[in-house]
Amino acid sequence: MRTNNDDHPARAPRGARAGGGGTAKAQRAAPMIGALVLLATVQLMVVLDTTIVNVALPTIQASVGFSAPGIAWVVNGYALTFGALLLLGGRSGDLLGRRNVFMASLAAFAAASMVAGLSSSPGLLIAARVAQGASAAFAQATALSLIVSTFPAGRARNRAVGVFAAMEGLGAAAGLLLGGILVQAVSWRWVFFVNVPVAAIVAALAPRFIPSPKRQSLRLDLPGAVTASAGLGLIVFGLSRAADHGWTDIWTAGPLAAGAAALAAFVLLERRSAQPLTPLWVFADRNRGGAYMIQALVGGALFGMFFLTTLFLQHVLGYSPLKAGAAFVPATVVMMGAAGAMSRLVNRIGVRPLAATGTAIAAAGMWWLSHLHLHAGYLTGVMLPLMVLSVGLGLTFVPLTLTAVSGVKEEHSGLVSGVSTTAIQIGGSIGVAVLATVAATTARHHAGAAGAAALAAGYTQAFRVGAVIIALAVPLALVFLRLRPGGQPAVPRRRLLTRWCPVSATVTESRDAPGRRMVLPAPPHRADRLASPVPARRGRPDERQPHGSLRQPSPGRRGPGRARGRLAPCGRTPPGNRS
Repeated sequence: MRTNNDDHPARAPRGARAGGGGTAKAQRAAPMIGALVLLATVQLMVVLDTTIVNVALPTIQASVGFSAPGIAWVVNGYALTFGALLLLGGRSGDLLGRRNVFMASLAAFAAASMVAGLSSSPGLLIAARVAQGASAAFAQATALSLIVSTFPAGRARNRAVGVFAAMEGLGAAAGLLLGGILVQAVSWRWVFFVNVPVAAIVAALAPRFIPSPKRQSLRLDLPGAVTASAGLGLIVFGLSRAADHGWTDIWTAGPLAAGAAALAAFVLLERRSAQPLTPLWVFADRNRGGAYMIQALVGGALFGMFFLTTLFLQHVLGYSPLKAGAAFVPATVVMMGAAGAMSRLVNRIGVRPLAATGTAIAAAGMWWLSHLHLHAGYLTGVMLPLMVLSVGLGLTFVPLTLTAVSGVKEEHSGLVSGVSTTAIQIGGSIGVAVLATVAATTARHHAGAAGAAALAAGYTQAFRVGAVIIALAVPLALVFLRLRPGGQPAVPRRRLLTRWCPVSATVTESRDAPGRRMVLPAPPHRADRLASPVPARRGRPDERQPHGSLRQPSPGRRGPGRARGRLAPCGRTPPGNRS
């Protein structure tokens, strides 16, 4: 007898065994905590790796023999493949098994990190960084999808997403601090070696704590994967050159135009593909679409804040790399605390108030940073504005992540997770490129001033532009976000209804309604349980909606249009007749 896979949850991890009373509850909770620790560790490791290298760049350049333009590829090589493969990484988990892809990508990340630490030539180090970025894209996208598939919707998932999102700010700040410590105390090679034991331990423990959801029997949309990866990669490449070479340079404008053309081709291919890499319905929901746009703006603010503030502290205020990294510690603690608090309050307050308030506070903090000057003190000039900005960002991480991954079935969690992480990464690349260009252009206009004064003018102007960028998220949150994570996502009514019709020759119809089809509500556990039955309009059979559950008509009186017997979705066989 055929069974429906949706009726069976993903296989539990080995540690989860049934028991009695409180013991059973503790046994179920232990693997969940273990899974959260492993997935949050990977998120921390991936984000940390994007910033830990920045502090070591001068030492790497002198030790390995990079040229001045070539050293940028230690950062750009990682960002290029990381941004280009996030969509493919999220979807590959749905097709090949999320835990399998998660473990394989961690093994590849550990191997690439080892090669990077042992590199003695620029070419080998850049190749290792490219491999690191590719494996990190698959690891991060599948980690977020495993959060969605492992933790049930509600309080458990909210807290898991809160911890996962807090790792974003912690990793970015900890990378600066840890990078300075490793470079000064040991060697620049340890900024890469530190990833090896972490990735190996998480990969070894994953089969014990992380469940293995079933894969889907789908084929990979190869044309969509190629055009999406090429388009995103070209855009990241063009943006990485914009700050140093300007927007009109042929190697900036050319890749940006080619990337836009590739993404346009990707959209056309996905509209016609039977099994698309990224179905366009992902963006049709107002909650998810709005969350992706806001995540791109928040990513630009987060990456831009760390980028600009680090440069200001070192180039204008004269901080050492280690001291500059330590300056972010209070802001990071505040950001993690805010994200943790939101995981508890998001059900009560809702997504829209938190996202709108958080982005408004973040914009105020960024505007406060624009008042930095040559003689600014740390407490009032740096720490307090960073803390205000961090509070605002912490308020938005959890509600935006929950909105971005909600409203879809578990088998599509990798898809929406990949889109969510792509929005943050591409938004961050655009934000850094735009703000760095503003800072460089403004500094050139103040060429008559002293060097530090010109740099300060450029950075403060960039902070003002960053405040405007993050403020754009406030009206987006007010207009698009309607989700309440404690309940069910808002879905268009036409998606809520399931068409039904008689399914066997034994079913009879009343004479006054021949061929009548009925629309019945979905089962109570579905998100659309509040939809009321309405007659379905006549149309082609291929216009029917997804499969729901059967409903037995009352055996009593028959009124006009009431059928006798069972009803089932048009074109499907009732469960009792399946073999």
